[in-house]
Amino acid sequence: MSFLGGVFGSKRARVEEQTAFGQQALAMVRAQQRVAAAEFDPTDFVIGYATHDGERGRMSLATVFKRCQGISAEEARRVLFEFVSIPATVDAPADGQDGWATASAQLRPLIRQAGQLDLRTEGMRIADHTVWRPVLPGLIETIVIDQPTSMQNAHPSLLDEWGVDADTVFAAARANLTELALDTAAGYDPRAKAGMLHIPDVSGDLYAGSLPLVDGWLAGIGAKAGARPIVFVAQNVGVLIGAEFSEEHVLRLVRAARELFDNAVREVSPVPYTVDDDGRLVPYQVERNHLAWREIRAAECTLASHVYGQQYEHLRADLDADLTEDRAAKLTHIRKDGVDTTWSPWTDTVPTLLPRANNVTLTDVNTGATFAVPWETLAAAIDLEPVEGVYPPRYRVEYHPEPEVMARLRAAEALD
Repeated sequence: MSFLGGVFGSKRARVEEQTAFGQQALAMVRAQQRVAAAEFDPTDFVIGYATHDGERGRMSLATVFKRCQGISAEEARRVLFEFVSIPATVDAPADGQDGWATASAQLRPLIRQAGQLDLRTEGMRIADHTVWRPVLPGLIETIVIDQPTSMQNAHPSLLDEWGVDADTVFAAARANLTELALDTAAGYDPRAKAGMLHIPDVSGDLYAGSLPLVDGWLAGIGAKAGARPIVFVAQNVGVLIGAEFSEEHVLRLVRAARELFDNAVREVSPVPYTVDDDGRLVPYQVERNHLAWREIRAAECTLASHVYGQQYEHLRADLDADLTEDRAAKLTHIRKDGVDTTWSPWTDTVPTLLPRANNVTLTDVNTGATFAVPWETLAAAIDLEPVEGVYPPRYRVEYHPEPEVMARLRAAEALD
């Protein structure tokens, strides 16, 4: 296998090649005099680094990885070296309103999985040195500074230097995609290509995968289609657009998005999204008798498994390092009778951080008896409060409910 191969034969081969690519990039980052420490995260395909003067950042390698395909190894190394070179200062000014006036035009939003927020780099959680907010179940909106050859994650400290709040930053980043949003909405023809529009954006330069964040864009797609709009951000680049023309069409869209997700260098979500009556981006949901329900349910479970699985590993590392006393429960994705679902265990007397699973199993430490109840059933019986600062959300539990409540839960035993 070459340093930068051409066409991949399988997802496993792509993963192996991007791992080799990431290790090469890591060596280049560590060789720079400004860099005090750097780590390669193969799951998220990023390099986190810290400089001697206190700057922290994360480099996504997905775009440069694709740029290096189909060129010679020598040229690829040059492109990669230029990409990972850390300048002496950030290109965009970062002090006061003059700095904000310049930087605001370079801001872009990204939709990403939330499972890496609890990963620690140099002892700090990514959540603590990233500008982010929840945007959809399991997904976050984060902000980058778009530069000619790279993009830099916006650090929360920049907000103080610019003299603006987070809402202003997110609004500016979304506004910078207005022209692209207008162009793509105008170019969408519901009569062409079976009503689907896929913008691959292989280089990532367009930030097409962030279009669902632009106010009015998806609603405009729906208005042109004359039907409820549907959008997918299956990969870290590109976007797939369609509409609710029929159940069969929705099923085709879901399957097309799942193929993109399964073959992505870096996955985001196989779940379909739409807008509610107020124009807010929300998951697209259907009744259980809908032709696409099972595959949409599978997409939801897959995303939850990815995101909570990553989060579990980071929370478990905190437990092993004595940074917390709470045990994070695993979320397990299974298929029963052709229907996908998730479950998570709650063992009596054990302090546990429960993920938001379809089902929770309760186990008595004295008798060993275990039964499952749907999340909604458990939430109706006891107060489940999300732990502050943890996303995707987890809920702290320890002792099982009182006997009479347990009896009601046992009588409602079911697997959703």
